[in-house]
Amino acid sequence: MFTVATLCAQLGLAVPLQGAEVPLAAIKTLAEAGPTDLSFLDNTAYKTTAQNTKAAAVLVRAAEASLLPPSAVPIICPQPYVAYARALQLFYPVAPVIGGISQFAVVSSSATIDATARIEPYAVIYAGAVVAAGAHIGAHAVVGAGVMVGPHTKIGAHVTLQKCTLGADCIIHSGVRIGQDGFGFAQQGAELIKIPHLGRVTIGNDVEIGANSTIDAGALSDTVIEDGAKLDKQVQIAHNVQVGRGVRIAGQSGIAGSTSIGAYTVIGGQVGIAGHLKIAEKCMVAAKSAVTKSIETSGSVVAGIPAVPIAQWRQQMASLALAAKRVAKGVKLAPAASMASVAPITNSPAAIPNTASAPMAAATASAPAPKTPLPLGPDSANPFVAEDFV
Repeated sequence: MFTVATLCAQLGLAVPLQGAEVPLAAIKTLAEAGPTDLSFLDNTAYKTTAQNTKAAAVLVRAAEASLLPPSAVPIICPQPYVAYARALQLFYPVAPVIGGISQFAVVSSSATIDATARIEPYAVIYAGAVVAAGAHIGAHAVVGAGVMVGPHTKIGAHVTLQKCTLGADCIIHSGVRIGQDGFGFAQQGAELIKIPHLGRVTIGNDVEIGANSTIDAGALSDTVIEDGAKLDKQVQIAHNVQVGRGVRIAGQSGIAGSTSIGAYTVIGGQVGIAGHLKIAEKCMVAAKSAVTKSIETSGSVVAGIPAVPIAQWRQQMASLALAAKRVAKGVKLAPAASMASVAPITNSPAAIPNTASAPMAAATASAPAPKTPLPLGPDSANPFVAEDFV
């Protein structure tokens, strides 16, 4: 149980002049909070909800404090969402790890398990593995030979760790697979020859990896995830990828082999990034984008397929919308016109001339479509991708 005063002391915030001793028992949304609950207001879209909240106290910016009813104590802070996150950790602390090895776990005699580490039932720890102080290995997890799990790192249920080293204070959610072979084959004629991956995965401190994500072992050198990186669920990191400090990658994104992602870059959901590229620091990639070229300028924001600077993408989308409106009005677009050079909108379809001659149209209709041969190997040019995009 906190009071407004004790909470402010813990968060480093100024104690309100009135309501300092109001008790706070839980944290809830503005709509659900009651007379002993703390809430927060970080988005003015919830203005009406804030005006009617029954919360005992609300974390709020000074500019929005007047929105609250008299019954709610405003706790002024510059970033309410950050204060809310820290308050959650105070109200709902993670239970301490109680050391011990379940009688149903299978642990190699040559594995090193700290006395304060916890091994849940049906976990399997192979030879030479090291589980450091305060680490927690979930049920049915597999810690492969020679794997190192750092202090206070939590491994969820059904995780598989092979050929990897994990730093301190990491959270690896259920179903994650780390250190398996990457997708590598050499082609000789019709035969695909598997390339064994001899490298490892090196994961820094304070890294979080969402459920069912996969991180492949390096081919010769290591795949690297640096300190503070955060991966959402179902993220695929291929062999020899370098993920920089503090990078955030949203769900269902995939990074192809040997690409490096600069520090503090943010990648949206369902993004695909091609291999052997370099993404600069502090970039942002919009959801569903396909990055096919390196992004060399720090702080760039890109979107689209292929990804281009965000302003250019918006212009492209506006041009497509404009063209769609013309088609809906019955206006025929010039065959070779680009989206940026189509004629102005008109109510008369006849105003758009047909520049294709009849003989040319007939020849085009009768000529058989050329057959493009498939590429013979991974180093062959891809005939289905324009040179500008490679």
